[in-house]
Amino acid sequence: MNSPQPPQTLHTPRVEVAERFQVVIYLAQNSPAFPELDMHTCESYALAFGWGVSLTVIDSDTETPPERRPKLQTALQRIADDHAGAILVPSKATISPIDGEYDEFARQVEKAGGFLQVTRR
Repeated sequence: MNSPQPPQTLHTPRVEVAERFQVVIYLAQNSPAFPELDMHTCESYALAFGWGVSLTVIDSDTETPPERRPKLQTALQRIADDHAGAILVPSKATISPIDGEYDEFARQVEKAGGFLQVTRR
């Protein structure tokens, strides 16, 4: 007579899936028209590297210094909160036409744990 066998336990190997690198797209809206070309440029750049877009910010407040723009600070906070690793902008002037202001904001992004990436020159 055969005695019942205990059920076999299947061990599924644990597979670690790396989360996709996330970015914030930050766009300036300098006119009433939607910045479609800039958005497409940034989205294509992210796609080329296999990056996901966690947030797209469209900011009409382009005359204010970077540290006083709430929407730009929101993008920076996504880096600080580890929800994204980079901020993509179509040009340096999106942050500021003044090199010193751009450089200072880039340092803030790096200090928060990310990087600022210009998608076209």
